[in-house]
Amino acid sequence: MRVNIEITAASNGQFANIFLCYTEPETEIEKKVQLKVHDFTDLHDFTNDTSSLGFDFFLISTIVYGIDDLFSREKYSFNGWTREFEIQFPVYNTDAWNPVVDNLNEALTFLTGDYWTVSFSSLNVRMYVERGNRRRSLIPQYNFGDYEFASLFSGGLDSLIGVIDELTNVPKDKKGILISHFDWTYKGPNNDQNRIIGKFQNHFSDKFTHLRCRVGLNNVDNNGDSISRDTNQRSRSILFLGIGSFIVNAVPNLNTLLLPENGTISLNHPLTPSRSSSLSTRTTHPYFIKKIQEVFGQVGLSVLLHNPFSFSTKGEMVFNCSDSIVLNDTFNDSVSCGKRGHKVNWTNRNARQCGVCMPCIYRRASLHKLNLDNEVYGKDLLNHPDPINASPDMPALFDYLKTNLPAEGIRRNLLVNGSVSQDNLSDFANVVVRSRGEILSWIRDKGSQQLKTSLGIR
Repeated sequence: MRVNIEITAASNGQFANIFLCYTEPETEIEKKVQLKVHDFTDLHDFTNDTSSLGFDFFLISTIVYGIDDLFSREKYSFNGWTREFEIQFPVYNTDAWNPVVDNLNEALTFLTGDYWTVSFSSLNVRMYVERGNRRRSLIPQYNFGDYEFASLFSGGLDSLIGVIDELTNVPKDKKGILISHFDWTYKGPNNDQNRIIGKFQNHFSDKFTHLRCRVGLNNVDNNGDSISRDTNQRSRSILFLGIGSFIVNAVPNLNTLLLPENGTISLNHPLTPSRSSSLSTRTTHPYFIKKIQEVFGQVGLSVLLHNPFSFSTKGEMVFNCSDSIVLNDTFNDSVSCGKRGHKVNWTNRNARQCGVCMPCIYRRASLHKLNLDNEVYGKDLLNHPDPINASPDMPALFDYLKTNLPAEGIRRNLLVNGSVSQDNLSDFANVVVRSRGEILSWIRDKGSQQLKTSLGIR
């Protein structure tokens, strides 16, 4: 699928209009869909930047996110999953980006499970024009010397814990930057972030600056037809990295962007062989982060990507959180579910999380470590009348929990499914072992006899 990028110059107070243009394969009808960037004023007030390498990567990541969302795998893949994309990214610093084609192709292909062929062209339009009649007194002023850290903040449990740890330990005269994104089509993260930020105002009133950007597609194309959408949102992580690196690049005394994610989810070790390769998400996988870091190094973008929890399970993150009082006050406001909104078969449709997808299972097992597994879920696996059929993930989970895979087998799987560095292979494998143990302990302590019997747990 060849996707052309059409950009019309920004107008007063607005970001430029971006259109994803393509030819529908079946009908050969030419279509275009607008990719909207809102709230860029907040980012520009902080960075005062629309032309740096950081801005280029922000624009690249925005376009990747839009393309990934626009073309459903069911309709546009050649095998039910894999799509092919050919794209020329418009950037201001073309000479810097041309050498990174191979690394960026590899990073995107690994991230989304598709085939990407990228190139770069010179960007010759203004991407943002500040509103001319803004009152100067209402424009926020930032002292970059105040900032001690910058962290992604999604509204999930991991980023919540990561930010709590940083804010608890930041020096008295310093503060942090919390960086968020949401898409108006998928409204849940916006509400999650708002609830938590509201409580952070009470706990850490002057210790952080929250910067957020909305990016998303129009719901219809230029012909008025509804777009198909791919809801996997695998590229959401690169958009987070794009926003985050754009912000960090503007702060002279700060070069590290924190990506708080437990090692289990980052690695996403397949529950069964059938779920390996493209069926396992790779949003913060060490190999993907490594490839993006190599891209940064090649172009000269001085931003270091760091996950402080690469070798921690979710349960260890919960247990070792630096402020249990704040965690107790806010964890209920975070959401980990990968199936939120799909409530047709939920027992409790007032819940915000399904309770039976793998992110929910990891969440419940981790919170159990501090006796915090007391939330209401759409389905309760621990007391479900037919647990193995509680969700499509359950047969694979049951197989995984009943198979005592040794660390050597896990190391082999990690190499096959994710290009993990040999230097950290044993550490990563041990994270998987410990994470499996957390789920088993949770079921052993709280599960129904039927669930325990089906798993061979006494």
